[in-house]
Amino acid sequence: MRKPKSVSTKLLRVVVGRYTYETDLDLKIGDRVLLPTVEWLARVQGPTWEGVVTALESDYDGPCKRIIAKIA
Repeated sequence: MRKPKSVSTKLLRVVVGRYTYETDLDLKIGDRVLLPTVEWLARVQGPTWEGVVTALESDYDGPCKRIIAKIA
């Protein structure tokens, strides 16, 4: 039996405002994106918020949340 080929998707790190997020979406600076709200703020602000991509790379190497979607 053949093993299924694994699909490797490289996640890019982009900046929205002051924070770095991971994504596999094709984004450019100025794109609006839907983001997860941090847990401690979600009760007040809701589970998601909209932001604007401000940079297409980041030197931050810590843990990141993932962009949910690009907003058309």
